[in-house]
Amino acid sequence: MENLGNELILIHQESIRSASMLRHAFRQSGMINPPLFRSAIPMLGEALIRVGTRLKQRSYTRLSTDESTVPSFLVML
Repeated sequence: MENLGNELILIHQESIRSASMLRHAFRQSGMINPPLFRSAIPMLGEALIRVGTRLKQRSYTRLSTDESTVPSFLVML
């Protein structure tokens, strides 16, 4: 009885392995396209980084040439 259970498990594992290898082969050949979210998430991340960088650049006020030559410790006094 124990051998029958092991045989069923081995048959099941073999079918899973063959399906996995077949899917991997299809994916490598380009016949299966990756899900949309796998390509959309990195693009969204890059867009958020660009927006954050632009906001950071705009948040700093630009100093005039007179203000930029004065050392910062004098401004604090």
